[in-house]
Amino acid sequence: MKRSGISKTNWGNGVSDLHVRNVTQRFSSALGEVHAVDDVSFSVAQGKFVGLVGPSGCGKSSLLLMMAGLLTPTEGKILLGNEEIVAPRPQEIGVVFQESSLLPWKTALENVEFPLKLRGVPQAERQARAIGMLELVGLKDFVHRFPHELSGGMKQRVSIARGFCQDSDLLLMDEPFAALDEQTRMTLGDELLAIWEKHKKTAVFVTHSLTEAVYLCDEVIIMGVRPGRILKRLEIDLPRPRTYTMMATERFGQLRNEIWELIRMGH
Repeated sequence: MKRSGISKTNWGNGVSDLHVRNVTQRFSSALGEVHAVDDVSFSVAQGKFVGLVGPSGCGKSSLLLMMAGLLTPTEGKILLGNEEIVAPRPQEIGVVFQESSLLPWKTALENVEFPLKLRGVPQAERQARAIGMLELVGLKDFVHRFPHELSGGMKQRVSIARGFCQDSDLLLMDEPFAALDEQTRMTLGDELLAIWEKHKKTAVFVTHSLTEAVYLCDEVIIMGVRPGRILKRLEIDLPRPRTYTMMATERFGQLRNEIWELIRMGH
C-alpha cells in the first residue's frame, strides 16, 4: 500500500509521558459497590506503544476512560506530563473505541476532519490532513463514501485515521479491532504500526488478543481479575519494524505464553 507524506507543521505541542499514580476506581450499583481497579500505578514514556491485557472485568477499559478524562478516579490521579487529567482534552488526548462511532450523515473525509473543524483548523489544512491520513490507512478511493457504504474494517480504518489526524500527544485505543475477523485485524494492526512508527505518538492499547499485544507493543501491562491490579510489566524485546514472520519465532511464542500464564495464574 502506498504511504503518503503528511506535513506536521503546527501539529500539536509534542508528546508527553503518561503517569498513572495509585489509581483506584469504585462504582455504586444496585447490587452494591463494585471495586473495579485497585491502587494501579505505572508510567508510559513518550513515544512508546504500551498494551493493557487481562481477563474480562479486570478494569482495562475503566483505566482507559480515566486516562481519557471521561471517568474520574475514586482515588489517585493520572497526569499527562505534569498536568493532571481531570476532563477530556481532545487536543492532547485522542481515543479510538471498539465501535467505530462514525457520524452516519458525514462522509469518511468529513468524519476524519470533524474534530479538527471543532478546533477551528482552517478548511484547507484540515482537509489535507484528513485526506493524507485516509490514504495512510488505504482509503484513498473511499474518502467521499458514507459509513453505510463501508465495511466494518473500513469503518475502523476511518476511526483510526480520525484518532491520528488530531495529532494528539496521547492516543488511547480500546480494543479497536475486537469486532473484526482475524485477517482484517492483522492487516489493520500492521497499518496501525506503520502510522505509529511515522508519528511516534504515545499509545496505550487495550486488547484481549495476546498475539496482537506482543506484535504491536513495546511493553505489555498484565492485569489480574477484579479488583484490577497489575501483575507484571513485560518488555517486548522484539526488533522494530515488526513483521508477520516474527509470529513464528520461538521468542514470540515465549512472550505470548508468559502473558497467558500470568493471566491464568492471576485468576
